[in-house]
Amino acid sequence: MKNKLFTLLSMLAVASLAHANSYDLTSGVSIDTDYTDFPSASAGSSGVSFSGTDQNTLSVLFDATQDFSGWDSFDLTVSGSLTSAPSTLFGIVFYDSAFNTSEYEAGAFSSLDTEGSATLTLTAVNSADWSDIVAFDMVTGGGGDPLAGTLTSFAVPEPSTYALIAGFAAFLFVAIRRRK
Repeated sequence: MKNKLFTLLSMLAVASLAHANSYDLTSGVSIDTDYTDFPSASAGSSGVSFSGTDQNTLSVLFDATQDFSGWDSFDLTVSGSLTSAPSTLFGIVFYDSAFNTSEYEAGAFSSLDTEGSATLTLTAVNSADWSDIVAFDMVTGGGGDPLAGTLTSFAVPEPSTYALIAGFAAFLFVAIRRRK
């Protein structure tokens, strides 16, 4: 019974991403070549692609100012795929129009699936102004291992999603207890 509960809660967590504030990186972005030091980086219909070593920065400009208000208090899910995934750390740093930073703390690239799309959850480290975001950097650090992949979207679950998951968990707990 515990396995069924865990499976159902896992499915709800995955489904929560469908009810998220998200930004699709397959359009409306360009590479900032002044600050990107990956030898190969491009933005296109498949997302933001990069390749090089894991000690580089990928700098991306939004075509229009983005309002990510509220993203500072939630986990950020980075979706994409990697063709090379060393055990290295990375962080996402958002910049507003005055180039103040709003950043998410580091996550491990090895958590991303090398076989296809996967997600990695990061947690915001500060609560700067998120209402006029113009760019973001993906900063990597490691031992110089080869690193290549594509970022396709960012997502932050809405607060109602957390309430929905908690409600379903409580309902399942009561149903299981009654069944026993």
